[in-house]
Amino acid sequence: MSKSKKVSYDMTPYNNYMDYLKSYDTSNVDNTLNNLTTYANSASQNLADAMGNYNFSVDGSDDARQRAEQAQFNSYMNYMQPQFEQQTSDLATALQNKGLAVGSEAYERAMNDLQDNQNQAINQASYNAVNAGQNAFSQSLADSINAGNFGNTAQQNYINQLLSALTGSASGYENQQNIFSTGVGKSNAKFQQDQANASAKNGLTNTLISAGAGLAGNALGGPIGGLLASKLASSMAGGSGGTGA
Repeated sequence: MSKSKKVSYDMTPYNNYMDYLKSYDTSNVDNTLNNLTTYANSASQNLADAMGNYNFSVDGSDDARQRAEQAQFNSYMNYMQPQFEQQTSDLATALQNKGLAVGSEAYERAMNDLQDNQNQAINQASYNAVNAGQNAFSQSLADSINAGNFGNTAQQNYINQLLSALTGSASGYENQQNIFSTGVGKSNAKFQQDQANASAKNGLTNTLISAGAGLAGNALGGPIGGLLASKLASSMAGGSGGTGA
């Protein structure tokens, strides 16, 4: 009859690792993380001052457009107005030298033609001023976009700086998690060992019961011996099962 072999798991790796984790010094990491988290907490309270508000939209400057238009038009008129006055004076003198009286049809027609030409020049100046205003608006919009993008990028970089300050190696908390995980692994291994040993023990007990009942039946012989052996085996197995539970 073979003897039951007891199952045994080597707990040395678990025990050694547990001893290592329990003696592992996390003070440097914990102190460093504490300093960094303190800095991050202080810095995060001054986010508005440190990095400004996030820019969700920007617009061009209508004031810049108006200033550009007015400046362009005034510059043109300051340059052309003296010329217009000189042209008008010269034409009036020339017409009078030709004997055309002021108010005559020929005089007025010549003066109107000159004024039309001058008005066309003014209209062209107005058109150029509008274009200058639009260009100024477009430039101000581009500047606003660039400034908004720069501000948003700077803000994200600042947040990333704070987040990076919160990262580190294994802290005391993380080390406790490692200890817990190792303890759970050790407990699971011990449970499996106990289950295997209990199963092996029950198998050996049942084998012994069957063997003993068979010997008793053989000793008595005949139908009575067989019946007795069956009853005995059933009774002993039942008692053994109850004890095993």
